[in-house]
Amino acid sequence: MILFLVSLFFGNIPSFAFSAFQPKINCLIINLDYVNCTWSEHEQSYSFKSKFSHNKTLDCPKYLKIKGVNVGCILTYKNPQRFNTLNTWLYSDNGSLVTEQKHENMKASVKLYPPFNLSVVEKKDVALWLYWNITRNVCIESEIRYRTDNNAWKNTTPGHITSFSLPFPSKKRYEFQVRARIGSSCGESMFWSDWSEPVYWGSLKANNNTESPSNMSGTSLVLYIAGALIILIILSCLLVHSERLRIILIPVVPNAGRNVSNYFAALFDNYNGNVEKWLSMPKDLENGFKPNFTERACPVREYKTVSQSSTDSESILSIPAHSSSASTIPGSAETSQTQDQSQVDIPV
Repeated sequence: MILFLVSLFFGNIPSFAFSAFQPKINCLIINLDYVNCTWSEHEQSYSFKSKFSHNKTLDCPKYLKIKGVNVGCILTYKNPQRFNTLNTWLYSDNGSLVTEQKHENMKASVKLYPPFNLSVVEKKDVALWLYWNITRNVCIESEIRYRTDNNAWKNTTPGHITSFSLPFPSKKRYEFQVRARIGSSCGESMFWSDWSEPVYWGSLKANNNTESPSNMSGTSLVLYIAGALIILIILSCLLVHSERLRIILIPVVPNAGRNVSNYFAALFDNYNGNVEKWLSMPKDLENGFKPNFTERACPVREYKTVSQSSTDSESILSIPAHSSSASTIPGSAETSQTQDQSQVDIPV
């Protein structure tokens, strides 16, 4: 009974409910050279078949594989086929049909190769001209994007030409990229090509140079270092061979001890130690230091008084202790005392 209800339930589910679990097939006409069809289911390998309108059904001539699993198919292409409808089928390993899809309006599913050989030319310091090449030259429109110093991109569409002019460029670094697609005059495609390799112009890049900015900056750094070393060598040579330049750059410190000794040498060599003449003092100032008075020298004697109670056999003679010259004249009291003193002669 339960199995009957389950089978009845699943039997009433509409067929479109399983479509969500079916692989989706996407087909693009690559550069008008071949058709590339891929599907979203990669868990198992499927067999692929296709058919353009009014043509017979064909098996896949070349599979695209990832880890041995079929993930896509490359089909042969003829130019009028992009206006036809493409029918595709996927089959499992046991041959049962997994999905069938119809791809209409294939002219809107063309994806071109990216442009190449980009170059930038500066003409008379007025404008930058960007040139590039594309694999298809009919009904192709291009889009350019550029920026300065890694700022935000600016986009422009010049139309069905392979050149672009940027007037009055600044002294900054410019970066350009280009992409292309089938134009509206030939059935506009929904898919742009991938962006081309960038081309640079400006302070970090020379004209028509497509190297990376890091390589150019490394070369500039080497040139700067070499220039600095050359300048240092030139300055060193000038410093060694030019006394005047050496004195200007490195002033000579004066020798204070040598100058002072030379200054006082004239006092003894030329003036024999005469400070007044050496200093060239005026006569009035020189005479002011000389004395203007004189004193008479007086002899002075010193006596010792003998006591009267001394015996006759013990006579003591007062002998002058010393004589000297004094600059002081003796007073009246000292004179009278000297006259009263008696002189005693020592018997022979």
